[in-house]
Amino acid sequence: MGAVDVGGRAPKQKKGTGLRRPKRRIAIRIDMTPMVDIAFLLLIFYMVATVFSQPQAMEVNLPPTDTAVPIAESRLLTLRIDADENLWWNMAREAPQLVPFDSLRGLLVERNTSQPKLVTLVKIDKDARYFKMVDVIDEIQIVERQIKETRPDFSYRFSLSPFSEYDRRQMAEVRGGASP
Repeated sequence: MGAVDVGGRAPKQKKGTGLRRPKRRIAIRIDMTPMVDIAFLLLIFYMVATVFSQPQAMEVNLPPTDTAVPIAESRLLTLRIDADENLWWNMAREAPQLVPFDSLRGLLVERNTSQPKLVTLVKIDKDARYFKMVDVIDEIQIVERQIKETRPDFSYRFSLSPFSEYDRRQMAEVRGGASP
């Protein structure tokens, strides 16, 4: 704890000081051991009592590869992200059309309200950057929440798939025969 040392002897008087008495020095010594103990106890308490946030991961449920789910082409919206990170969309067998990323949400809302059981297929080129896929999935989830406000039973159906050779040929035709 703490201790006060008042001192036992007075210091020697110097010649010529007269009648003045010298002041006694008071030495204060503080024992820091209990404070260190308290600091470590508080540190341990906060480490144990703190709730750590879980790392956020995106859950993507993929169907088994050997299972085919039949979907009518009239209900299929295909979003493609090519190697240049351009976003293309088409319904059924229409020719793909380029869409700016900032108009994707409006497109998805409009298509889902006009087609009640729409299924969206997101196809990504292997050379496209990962964050583009995450951005598209985020937009799909925002649209789902937005539509659920008016239709609580709504559930957005979408699937992910890599680019196939058919997609590469179709994108080459849309670009005017240039290779992707």
